[in-house]
Amino acid sequence: MSSPPTVPAGTQQAELGVLLAGAVRAVADAQDVLDEHARERVAAYLAAPAGSLALPPLWYAFDSVSVDLELSSEAVRTGSTGQTRLLCRTLNPLTVGLYGYSAAVGTRVRVSLAPQRLAPQPLASPPTPPTPSGGGPTSPT
Repeated sequence: MSSPPTVPAGTQQAELGVLLAGAVRAVADAQDVLDEHARERVAAYLAAPAGSLALPPLWYAFDSVSVDLELSSEAVRTGSTGQTRLLCRTLNPLTVGLYGYSAAVGTRVRVSLAPQRLAPQPLASPPTPPTPSGGGPTSPT
């Protein structure tokens, strides 16, 4: 297994794949935090004495999440493996000042996450056409 490319300290760059995986992981972690909060509220609701004004728990769910990123990017070839990696970073204010915002943004990425609702079920067998009664060929008359 190859090690990730070394990046000079202080450049705040990340490989695009690592950046996207981190964004997806952050959304999943946020859902876990909300689920844990809801479980704590269920326990508090069930532990409340009868007749008290305990609030019922709320369950939160992300129905769809979109993350838009505008990044400055640089293609870097690693010396040991010869692979090209796309390194991204947030916009450098110096580059924006020199070249303008449009020239400084090299990569626009949109990540959309949505749960799958229903998985399509494959047909067990294709439908068979109906056969005419009598079993013989039919005539148009």
